[in-house]
Order: sequence, then structure tokens, then C-alpha cells
Amino acid sequence: MYVMIIGCGRLGAGLARVLSSQGNDVVVVSEQVDTKWLGPDFDGVTVEGDPLDREVLESAGIRKAGVFVAATSEDVTNAMAVQIAREVFKVPLALARMTDPARERFYREMGLETVCPTSTGINQILDALQRRAFSALGAYLDPDVAGIMLPADWEGRKLGSVALPE
Repeated sequence: MYVMIIGCGRLGAGLARVLSSQGNDVVVVSEQVDTKWLGPDFDGVTVEGDPLDREVLESAGIRKAGVFVAATSEDVTNAMAVQIAREVFKVPLALARMTDPARERFYREMGLETVCPTSTGINQILDALQRRAFSALGAYLDPDVAGIMLPADWEGRKLGSVALPE
């Protein structure tokens, strides 16, 4: 798969390293490419230039990209880049990194595919706190499972013997 990533910070470079190590053809486009972030095993291509410049994107091979990831530190740049990738170059999958959860919701509601490391980090911290708070249970509570208070007359009975309301 041909993957274009714009932005060569920790996120963009880390993603490029992983995708490259999995055998994908990866090109990284950034105003400044710092190869130390990409590491010595990165075997993809780097292109220095404005990631919103159509000529830069064309020279980097955007027309053959199956995946486009906008991972700069600027939410607005990422949103614009994904729109260019989708609308102008018809890239099948274009994802925008958003650092601001409110902006991420806004762009997602506009139809962009987005990811928000800030929201992910918040959820990971809450998960760790929840596991710690409920460590006496030997596990953690799943927020997707709802708890209910049982009526007193159900306590101690087998579920099959309880007449469930409609």
C-alpha cells in the first residue's frame, strides 16, 4: 500500500516507521524532515516542502496514495490537507489528526475522518484511574456495561426464576 504522511514530528514519523516496517511504501512530506525521528530503519521517501502545495503533493506521488494521513501539529493544516487529498486527488482514505477535541468533533461532523490523540490520552488516563480505584475487584469496570440496582426481592435468586418486566 502506498501511504503519504504529512508532518514529521513524533506522531507522523512514528507512524511512518511502523507502516514502513510492515512493508508499505511510505512517503513523508513536511516543511522540515528530521530523519532522527524516522530512525535508521525507515526505508521510505521524504519530501521537504509545503504539505498544502499541490505541486509538492504531486511530486511526492499523492495520485497513487491509497492512504493519506495529515499529522502536523496544526489542526487547520491537517483539515485542509485531508480535504485536498480527498477532493482534488481522490485518495480513498484520508485521516486528519486533531489535537483539539472540540475541533475534532467539528471536522468529524463535517465528514472528515479524524483522530484525536488528546481524547485518546484522556481516555487512557481515566482508564488507568478507574482500574486503580477498583483494584480490589481484581479487574476494572467496563464503561460499555451498564449496572443496575436489583429489586430487593431478586437478590439471591437465579435469573431463570425472576419474572422480568416487559
